[in-house]
Amino acid sequence: MKIALNSDKDKFSQYLKIHQQGETDYFTFCKHCAETGIEKWIVDLDKMTCSYYDTAKNEILIENIPTV
Repeated sequence: MKIALNSDKDKFSQYLKIHQQGETDYFTFCKHCAETGIEKWIVDLDKMTCSYYDTAKNEILIENIPTV
């Protein structure tokens, strides 16, 4: 899967929202990440966050993981 060199935070945020609402499967979410320049994400269970990074290792988005 080829990852876009330029990230698009706004478009990624839209894709993330629809994925979290159950409208896409995991593979589609991964394709959307690549399309919007997201190379990886890291979940920190101590801080209860998920951070998304581009190919230059820039932090694009940090979201809080809801607790029950």
